[in-house]
Amino acid sequence: MQIRSQVLQLLATPGTDPRFFDSYLPKAIRTATGCRPHQVWEALYGLLADGLVYIDHANPGSSSDNWRWKLSERGLKVVSGGPWEPYDPEGYLRRMHRQVPDLHPIASQYLEESLRAFNAGCYLASSVMLGVAAEQVFLVVAEAMVAALGTSAEKLRKELDNPKSSQNARFQALRARLEPLRPTLPDDLGDTLTMDAVADLLRVTRNEAGHPRGRAVDEDTAYTHLQMAARYLGKMTALAAHFAQQSAQQTGSPAASS
Repeated sequence: MQIRSQVLQLLATPGTDPRFFDSYLPKAIRTATGCRPHQVWEALYGLLADGLVYIDHANPGSSSDNWRWKLSERGLKVVSGGPWEPYDPEGYLRRMHRQVPDLHPIASQYLEESLRAFNAGCYLASSVMLGVAAEQVFLVVAEAMVAALGTSAEKLRKELDNPKSSQNARFQALRARLEPLRPTLPDDLGDTLTMDAVADLLRVTRNEAGHPRGRAVDEDTAYTHLQMAARYLGKMTALAAHFAQQSAQQTGSPAASS
């Protein structure tokens, strides 16, 4: 449900009457979203709990008629921060699913968990969840590469088949095989920035789940991880689709022309 994002946009729109009571801002929200009254209040108090809005009581001692719903400093940042804003999880996920409709369902699930953890202040958990999402998308790419490249990706295949191989070893095998192909990939799909971002999450934050070292992840780091995720999850998904298309063309599958 997109009520939260629309409430934030309404509060940032000049001319919106932000007064507290039902006939003012809540009524405007119902008109804009078509939601039910209880959903409006759930959204408003949810945003209040997350620190994105606050209730301005105006002058001390003034009546509640003068109370206003207002964007907090964090709320202003969300509204002006662009489409990949982790503090607006609904907007973030909506944009992600629109731009990367074929994102693997498991990766999407963990991305959503990462956003929830981030907004709950659980920054290490947020980055670890992103590591799981990156791992899932990486495995899809690796399997698509093996299918498309055959014997020339034998080392990667062996790493994938070996249950004792670490994710880092598998990733390095993929990267080594991908390197000579980079100039021929469309849209710079194998760029080193994306590969470095994926490697960091696979090597560090994902490993924290299985081998805890007490690594601290602060708010700024988790925020950066989530902003990078929008780029690398999309690019890795497109890279998997590229190799899947190659494989389909080689086998004469109907998927090659779809």
